[in-house]
Amino acid sequence: MAAACLVGALWIAPATWAQPELDCARPTQARALIARLQLAEIEGAEDIHRAAMWEAFGRCLDGAPGAPCRTAERRRFEAEWEAKQAQIEARYRTVLSDFERRCRTTISRIRREPFRAAPA
Repeated sequence: MAAACLVGALWIAPATWAQPELDCARPTQARALIARLQLAEIEGAEDIHRAAMWEAFGRCLDGAPGAPCRTAERRRFEAEWEAKQAQIEARYRTVLSDFERRCRTTISRIRREPFRAAPA
């Protein structure tokens, strides 16, 4: 749940608050942050979704008489979850694409420069 709150805070916050972490000079770290935020949002949404599904199961009859109800609810929730997960993944593909477009020059320069060891 805390992960969902963190992700929500970053999405609600002005872009300038979240952008310092997406440093063009550190593309590997920025991509890793985007991946971590995506995973955290998916996990948080999945937890909320699963709780709602179990609540829906509770409205079904107990035992064998409630099996068709539970099957129908599970199918409905699976379809909703697949759509929600696809929505989250699409949003993070956009975030990553925007980052790479914004940082294209810096990233390509970093790739061309030879590795230099730090002075001893």
